[in-house]
Amino acid sequence: MEQVVLIELDKLALSSVNVRQHVDARRVRALAEDIAVRGLINPLTVRREGDKYGVVCGRMRLEAITLLRKEKPSVYEKHFSRGVPCIVKELDDPEALELSLSENIRQNTLTPEEVGQALARLHEHGLSEEEISERLMLDLAQVRRALSLYRRVTTAGIQGYVAQSRPGRPSAGQPKKRISRSGLAVLLSALERHEARGVIGPGEKEKIVDYIASMASQRSLSTSELEMLARRLEKNPELVRNLEELGKAIEEVAQMDMVERVVALRRRLVKEIERYAKEKDLSFDEALNELAEKALKTCE
Repeated sequence: MEQVVLIELDKLALSSVNVRQHVDARRVRALAEDIAVRGLINPLTVRREGDKYGVVCGRMRLEAITLLRKEKPSVYEKHFSRGVPCIVKELDDPEALELSLSENIRQNTLTPEEVGQALARLHEHGLSEEEISERLMLDLAQVRRALSLYRRVTTAGIQGYVAQSRPGRPSAGQPKKRISRSGLAVLLSALERHEARGVIGPGEKEKIVDYIASMASQRSLSTSELEMLARRLEKNPELVRNLEELGKAIEEVAQMDMVERVVALRRRLVKEIERYAKEKDLSFDEALNELAEKALKTCE
């Protein structure tokens, strides 16, 4: 058993190798409420970083405890008056990065961008794709896809437009978000295939990417909408030859006013929707929307 030590909250800071870049404030609050009732179930994993302890695993727990101290000081004192339970490890950067990534992958709480960036950092530390696959117990193809996604977009010259993937559009009154890196990567893949077929010439891809990124960012297209646009480019190569027509296609997708939601579907329904989508040459989202529209009309 690893020894758990109590460390003052002010001596804890996010480690430079912690792979989690985005934390949902609602999940932090929910975790804080859970800790208030049950206490901290899993200690944080930390390492020495200067005069503090860097949190390698447990960023959300760290933020939840910090929130408790701010909003419920008496509850915070009840659980953490002597310090925050932590496991202190001696880790170099590659080891700490690997540990942080491994924990978050197992919890399935990272965006594709966070995974890709962390894998790229491991690669920069000298680990091959095969070594990363073996040490993190990930499929080699999955490692290569994540690295390809991250590298493709980070070298595409459109960093001013992209952001981490998060579902849906902002609520009314909120500032428009940047477009998702993974959604844009799907569009880049479509353009690369057109380039390979000779539909567009050398150097044209970058101009088209910049145009799409600019318009999609202005209209705050979601990941699914970008994927829908990519399917249109695949089906109609003429769109990439004519920026005016491409602009119209982007407007049409934006006017659909799609809203992303995480929905649990029965396995049988998923299979039926996939079968319908294949028959109609639609994406899963398009098929689901089409079937829902038909079902709603029968209820009118």
